[in-house]
Amino acid sequence: MSEYLQTVFDKFELRVRKGFYYTKDDLWASVENGKVRVGVSDYLQKTSGDVAFIEVANPGSTTKLGKELGTIESAKTTVPLTSPLSGKIIEVNDKLVEKPELVNMEPYGEGWLIIIAPSDLDELRLLLSADDYYKLMLEKLQSERGKLESR
Repeated sequence: MSEYLQTVFDKFELRVRKGFYYTKDDLWASVENGKVRVGVSDYLQKTSGDVAFIEVANPGSTTKLGKELGTIESAKTTVPLTSPLSGKIIEVNDKLVEKPELVNMEPYGEGWLIIIAPSDLDELRLLLSADDYYKLMLEKLQSERGKLESR
């Protein structure tokens, strides 16, 4: 049994990691020992293109659900990153300074962004399950296909 929900769109295979929580704007959250690791979804990293630079809030700073906590820059675009939870940022993935391409290579693994000590884990109920996010991603893909076909 796969740990991912998967689909193929165009030439891309897109995956959604089961057991994670997701925001509507394509970030994931994974609970680990009461802390929450945050990263970008496979969909976001593929539609944004090759990541060139990542900027996130510093450890020790606080973040609020839905507030901007950084940006990802690629050759195609700059994407604002909004926090999936409120809390204190306790760790930033320093590997991304030297190797931002880890986000493209392993968005659900080594390409994670930050770890938050949440102020209220109940906020997770406001996020999407993997199944619900997968459905949303499919809707976004259909929308993209429609835009491409109408050109």
